[in-house]
Amino acid sequence: MAGMSMIEVLASEAVRVMAPSVAGAASGGARRLLALLTNRGERLPADPAGRVAFILRRAREDETFAAELAQELVAVDSVDAVAVVAPALFADREEVRARLAAPGVRLIGGAHGTGKTALAWQVVHDLRESINAYAVVDLDEYRDGAVLRVTEVRQEVLRQLGVPQVDDTAPIVADQYRRALRHRRFALVLDNVAGAAEAEALVHPWEHATVLVTTRVLTQDLRVWHPGRPEVLGAVDPDGAELILASRCGPEMLAAEPDAVRELIRRCDGIPSILGQAGAWLARRQGKPGAVAEMVARLRGAGEVGTLFDDSVRLSVAELDAGTAADLVTLAGHPGTDISDAGVAALLGRPADDLVDRLLDAALLVRGPHGRLSLLWSVRRHLRPAGDDAAFARYLRWFRDLAGAADLAMDPAGVTDRAREGRLRRYPAPEPAAWPFPHLRPVDWLQGEAHLVPDLLREAHHRGYHVEVLQLCGAMEALLTLRGHHWLCLEANAWGIAGAEALGLPLAAARLHALQGRIHVLLGQLDRADAELSAAESLVPDDADRQLTSSLLEFRARWAQERARLGATGELASAESMLRRAVTIDRALDDRRGLGLHLRMLANVLVEASRAGEALALLDGAAAPAGDARNAARIHLVRAKAWLSLGAAAEATGELDRARGLTTDSGATQYELELADLRGWAAHLTGDTEAARKWWGWVAYQYFLGEHPRAREFADRLSRETPGS
Repeated sequence: MAGMSMIEVLASEAVRVMAPSVAGAASGGARRLLALLTNRGERLPADPAGRVAFILRRAREDETFAAELAQELVAVDSVDAVAVVAPALFADREEVRARLAAPGVRLIGGAHGTGKTALAWQVVHDLRESINAYAVVDLDEYRDGAVLRVTEVRQEVLRQLGVPQVDDTAPIVADQYRRALRHRRFALVLDNVAGAAEAEALVHPWEHATVLVTTRVLTQDLRVWHPGRPEVLGAVDPDGAELILASRCGPEMLAAEPDAVRELIRRCDGIPSILGQAGAWLARRQGKPGAVAEMVARLRGAGEVGTLFDDSVRLSVAELDAGTAADLVTLAGHPGTDISDAGVAALLGRPADDLVDRLLDAALLVRGPHGRLSLLWSVRRHLRPAGDDAAFARYLRWFRDLAGAADLAMDPAGVTDRAREGRLRRYPAPEPAAWPFPHLRPVDWLQGEAHLVPDLLREAHHRGYHVEVLQLCGAMEALLTLRGHHWLCLEANAWGIAGAEALGLPLAAARLHALQGRIHVLLGQLDRADAELSAAESLVPDDADRQLTSSLLEFRARWAQERARLGATGELASAESMLRRAVTIDRALDDRRGLGLHLRMLANVLVEASRAGEALALLDGAAAPAGDARNAARIHLVRAKAWLSLGAAAEATGELDRARGLTTDSGATQYELELADLRGWAAHLTGDTEAARKWWGWVAYQYFLGEHPRAREFADRLSRETPGS
């Protein structure tokens, strides 16, 4: 029955996810679910209850179906909402081709090798039934240094378009060029235009013509000249990339090494010319096992294969001025996968808007959908930056200071230094920095940048910036407390522990081991939590740091509480004992922040020990510092639990409403599961079975996604919560 209740959770979630699909507005994940549910030719019921029953019946009949349903649901959260285009050459350019294949002037930008010319040729081919002639001219063939031989270009265009008796004198050619093409239906490709002056000389408002202007450097004057939005070419999509590779080396070779192929495409940046070179290299190794993986390995070390890819990047970099090229080398030394505009300025130590514009124009830098900037991997590999230590230090300390602002923002306004010491910073704390982004809360900034932290800490550790590593790890505690990000914080703290050991700071290492233990408790990994907490306890001798000892007792009590929830005997009593010891230490130290926290946690343990009356009395003496909305919300949550255990749903609901408001005010989002759980209990007490199942079903599903042991607990609860129960 418990297993069936988990299927109920999955069935309900499947119906929710695919509802738009049934109505005809399918996302990628919803389409796959719908296909799975109807793969036997059966018609899906129209109403939600009928769909749930349909899924439950299929699950009982077919265990494989149930497993596939779970896999598809887990995949939905990470499904790319953009539909994948069918694999074909230029498949990833379908939308661009549709925009380009119409009368008018179009500007196409992109670095060497991104396929500008090939795309233009393809558009001309697409237009073949609607034009009478076409011309394709590479302007690089008509230059003397920086001077374009405009008259010769005009003559060549006129000849290719079939204009009779093209003159030899410049004024007459110019007049012919403007007048003779006025009413013709043709396509013109002007390849490799260098600036607006060339474009103005060669492009006229021909009513029926499609004019495609390509450029390697999308300069500001070209943007001003062009009447619409330029098309900037970057990588081809994975299917198109595989097709380019397969056209050289054959699909069988790629099918044998799918993981290596994905990595190869990534390292080629999806650039067509580079992929073509890679395919040619592979073609010479047909039948050799592991050839694709070998190529990826050689790319990591450059050498023979790496030289194949230098030309495209080298040509683009060569067109930059010396200052821009030097800044590009510095930017290439940034350790992360992407960077913000403010981060570029921090790295260089000066405003960088103009530099970013120049690199975007040269298509060496790409701006992603969320505004973040990324360098092509091939640019980094070509430049092979040794790493500007001064630039790295600037960026690291800028990042640390802003992350530290998120940490300090957790302190209520007006707190004393004593309260800040209560935050257990066992490392040299940096000076607070002015906050530069008035439109962003510090924790929101940190969440947006958090994916860079592991790479940044790794580089900082290897460069010997151990103090900064510790400071940044300390700041990450704000992200952990307010938003979760458990796995990322685990990885970050591992570097912090290494830094603390390098600096000989055992108390700092103990704090980070304790945090690792806390995270593992939250993830339900109690064996790993025990190991981390034991490591922390071994680093804090008796009376070495009583405040840290109190915190360790708190974390160990949480570990015991989770063990009790999983059925271990005697653990609630152990948790109570440890929290009472922590409270004694807090009172002796006059640590009011720690005291309020530990009294609230002790009350929570008493509720779970069926001593709700004692818990409510204890909470009367528990208080969060003024302005500390998050911890105040936690007190209301424990009060709600106590009232629920006493059967007082109305009082509990009032406490939950107050907790909800306070968590919203504080920006904390990691208490959603607990709030939903308690909402479910309140609904259960009032006999609202449907609402209880809704809340608990959502909690069960979230735990299921995280492979948390408590998923079974909520599945069991759902199995008992049936209509009329």
